[in-house]
Amino acid sequence: MKAFILIFLSLLFISATATKNGFELKDPLIPIDDILSGGPPRDGIPSIDEPEFISSRKAKKVFGPEERALIIEVGGTKKAYPTSILNWHEVVNDKISDFNIVVTYCPLCGSGIIFLSEYGGKNLEFGVSGLLYQSDVLLYDRLTESLWSQLELKAISGRYKGTPMTPLPSKHLNLHTYLDENPDALVLSTKTGFVRDYSSSPYKGYEKENRTYFPVKVTSDKYHKKEWSLLINEKLIIPLSSLDGKKGTKTFKVGQESFKVRWDQDKKELSCEAQSQKCISAYFFALKTFYPDAKVN
Repeated sequence: MKAFILIFLSLLFISATATKNGFELKDPLIPIDDILSGGPPRDGIPSIDEPEFISSRKAKKVFGPEERALIIEVGGTKKAYPTSILNWHEVVNDKISDFNIVVTYCPLCGSGIIFLSEYGGKNLEFGVSGLLYQSDVLLYDRLTESLWSQLELKAISGRYKGTPMTPLPSKHLNLHTYLDENPDALVLSTKTGFVRDYSSSPYKGYEKENRTYFPVKVTSDKYHKKEWSLLINEKLIIPLSSLDGKKGTKTFKVGQESFKVRWDQDKKELSCEAQSQKCISAYFFALKTFYPDAKVN
């Protein structure tokens, strides 16, 4: 009987532990079987750790009029991270004002989120693990090799397991339009230290396809999977096509808070008018998969 119990306990331990891309997954917060290899090995998609920036004037010559960018404004400093660069790197370790930050972007989910990178009194440097959860990038910190889920907004394994990430207010906008209104903004340079063709996308055509490369728990097919959508306060999902008119603003009340949303159908822009860390834009399938209980507008 004792031997049976020992075998049973050992099987439980094995079932809760695995190694993927060199990361030890011991009792992670998400099912091990749902953690998939995206193809590249750890750091096969290299993070940008020493970012360089250019002026808005020069950026308009480097990037085309359709370029989108992840925007952050802190303490009077404005920075823009073009999607054409983020498609190839997914992570930028940077600093804005007095804050250490990590800029994250998942091309498969269309999700761009900027987080503080200081946890437990330490500034963490992040990289791309090469692993995915529900098609979304799993980051890792190079100090402890804990895995962090971008859209779960927390670490799912390792020393930091369960630690919530702290998102900062950001927007996903047309770069040229933003620079016209904010000529003092700094823009991430294509001089990244890596040889990449930033004029082309490794995911060309993906945005238009009503399918995903990897299996996900999509709970609604009412909208195109890649419909640009906005998640507010983790409780409300607003698909762009659900809004009337080519462009405009509308106030939504979520709980006790009110959020003014601005949209532009032609530019596929959808964001909270005021800077808010409670507003995240991404493809519809990604938001609905990670927040299945959120109401859809």
